[in-house]
Amino acid sequence: TTYSTCPDLDVAFVLDGSGSMARSFGNHPHGFYALMEMLKDWVKTIPLTGDDHTVGAASTMRGGTFRITFIQFSKADALPQEDHPTGCAVGACTNGLLSGNLNELLGDISWHESHYQAEWTYLHAALKDVADNTFTTSQSPPHRQHVVVIIADGGLTDYNGDACSG
Repeated sequence: TTYSTCPDLDVAFVLDGSGSMARSFGNHPHGFYALMEMLKDWVKTIPLTGDDHTVGAASTMRGGTFRITFIQFSKADALPQEDHPTGCAVGACTNGLLSGNLNELLGDISWHESHYQAEWTYLHAALKDVADNTFTTSQSPPHRQHVVVIIADGGLTDYNGDACSG
């Protein structure tokens, strides 16, 4: 597949970490871990920028490249360090920021595997984290398109039933 004619993408994956994700998925006995395995395989196949998470909006890579972050949602009013890894060394994980570094992305996925929340389906805090910290002028340059991918297995349990309020 040729990506050079595609737009440059900054993608935030917002991942359902609710207890229902523990159900079997196809032939896999655990849906959340199946999702993590799929993401590990997928990030190895796409054209990443190579930029680590410290580059932010200074990224100049062009030509159909990807930068990604992964944010898990499950808890109501979760703190950022509960939704994604923080305090990592460069090259180890993304610290919840966009990265085009394969090792950082694989580190994030491993963190999510070992920090599966298995609680409810509160999406609001994760979307607020993306809005406040991912697609900002300090993190994502104007030439890159912004994409949010929400992966969930069912209904939400946000306050008043509306994940996008407040």
